[in-house]
Amino acid sequence: MKAEIGITDNNRQAVAKELAKVLADENVLYVKTKNAHWNVEGPDFSEKHIFFEKQFGQ
Repeated sequence: MKAEIGITDNNRQAVAKELAKVLADENVLYVKTKNAHWNVEGPDFSEKHIFFEKQFGQ
């Protein structure tokens, strides 16, 4: 099925390629933030735990 959205094939492919990069970067950031959230230690555990939870929630 061909998308008819007023964008040429070359431009549509270029946009899709860039969006895939952004999605990959967002996924890495999410996983690293989630990991930090579950592995926080120290006297300021509570504050960091809440901070990371808010971060990966966004």
